[in-house]
Amino acid sequence: MKVLRNVAAAALATAWFAVHAPAVAAPAHNEVKLTYGVNEVKLGKMSLRIVRGMVANGTASSFDTFTVYLMPDSVGDPWLQVTTSTPKGLGYNFRNYESGDANTQAVAFYIEGNHLFAVQATKVGPSADAQGARKTPFDFEVVRFNENEDIPLFKSDSKQRSKGQYVDGRDAIGHEFFGR
Repeated sequence: MKVLRNVAAAALATAWFAVHAPAVAAPAHNEVKLTYGVNEVKLGKMSLRIVRGMVANGTASSFDTFTVYLMPDSVGDPWLQVTTSTPKGLGYNFRNYESGDANTQAVAFYIEGNHLFAVQATKVGPSADAQGARKTPFDFEVVRFNENEDIPLFKSDSKQRSKGQYVDGRDAIGHEFFGR
């Protein structure tokens, strides 16, 4: 009888923890960790290079740029720049925007299902352009590499608003896309 009571208590405790314990979320996407310089990304037989650089302007508004190239099959053939068809914000190259101590726009790359995506988080609301650290929502625009070897582009995939409010775009992306 005592053994049966212990088994029942253990089962009840397990059930309680399964319902009430905080869930540990797995990363939503496979982030492409980029260092400064040339980074190689493989997608099946395609090879891409993402060049991460910094524009230093002597203020707190220095920013990172990300230029993506589709590599040719043969040495000596041209590297094709992978641009974006989005008319606002992203331009031909991806870039972070820093204002004061926070990125009001941040970019990250991830792979999902052997496809390359970029996500851009842009601060929204009345204090979006204000100096200083104020939490606001962020708009996320996700673009997907079209894997076209003739005209390589990133095309709009989805748009959404952040669930939380953040000071920095890197934090918004890290929390809502990569579960960090």
